Amino acid sequence: MKYPGILLLVLFSLSIRAQQDEQTALQELYQDILHPSDVLMNGREYNNYFQPRLSSPLIPKDQLPSASVLIRGKQYQNVMLLYDTYKDLLVYYNLNTLYNNMLTVVIVNSNIVDEFTLQLPSGPTRFRYLTFPENQEGLLSSGFYEIVSEGVCKFIIDHTALKKTQDGRVVYQNITVRYIINSGTVYRIKGKKSLLEALSDAAPEVNEYLKRKNIYVKTAEKEQLKGVLDYYTDLKHL
Repeated sequence: MKYPGILLLVLFSLSIRAQQDEQTALQELYQDILHPSDVLMNGREYNNYFQPRLSSPLIPKDQLPSASVLIRGKQYQNVMLLYDTYKDLLVYYNLNTLYNNMLTVVIVNSNIVDEFTLQLPSGPTRFRYLTFPENQEGLLSSGFYEIVSEGVCKFIIDHTALKKTQDGRVVYQNITVRYIINSGTVYRIKGKKSLLEALSDAAPEVNEYLKRKNIYVKTAEKEQLKGVLDYYTDLKHL
């Protein structure tokens, strides 16, 4: 070999660089596990505007919520996240992070969040920030939505809160509204009629499936409707 010394130097340099890259990756992983707040503390302070003892627009209701969040491709597990359904905000707090002996709750910048999953009574519930063009006739606005199904058409749920006065006090009632997006058109699903309209190109087959499975759309669980959409997707792929 003509230049053995140079070759050994290059190989040694590459080895050192690989070790440094591996060490950096391990350090980042270590920081992500022990200090997720460094990333999540990315927003302005969140202040309660409601009386928690009366009602709350926050979900889940668990005082120590355990959630996961995907931020710029990185997954963070077992973090304390709450979703403000009235203001459409994702908020974060860490019991180990106190300022002036007070717990600081921050609004997570939605621009950095790919998606997040909350532990709700119905099970793990995945949310994503969706944007919609202005030509949707005001039916949907950009914000966080629960993602239930993403087959041929998309099934999403809008978690929101209704502000009202009860016994002279302001309270917030959490409600959910279901939508199907098919071929770029948004359909609000209230019952069987609107579901068949959303899936009009296979309405007879879907109607028969609803009868066979004994599904009453108006009160159906989201997993039942997901099953309907899975069936519809199978039909489209025949």
